[in-house]
Amino acid sequence: MATLTPTLTLVSTNALSDSLNLSLSDTLTTTNPSEMSRISVLHSGPTELAAASSGTHYCYIKNIGTNSRVVEVRTAGGTAFGSLAVGEFCFVPVKVDIGIEVIALVGTEVVEYAIFKKA
Repeated sequence: MATLTPTLTLVSTNALSDSLNLSLSDTLTTTNPSEMSRISVLHSGPTELAAASSGTHYCYIKNIGTNSRVVEVRTAGGTAFGSLAVGEFCFVPVKVDIGIEVIALVGTEVVEYAIFKKA
């Protein structure tokens, strides 16, 4: 068993009519193994990060490329639910029997990702 402590902080003085200062955190229990890697993502076909058989998991993805290209985040069935410009990231709790894949919208881009199996 391992624990992750994700924290989300949103701060702005001009995004809303009032100042925004929100910070949330949680403690998540995970099991081994966890997978972390950097991969090149092509536009010619999706790259699967976590198979649908991975079980319930947490998925971290960051577009660390240098080509200014967007990477689309999808379920393994091909349904897009996010897009990451260079430098952007997401952390998604993924339910059982749902896989995660990514595809570059143009050319090739590099992503960093981690899969943490939920305990």
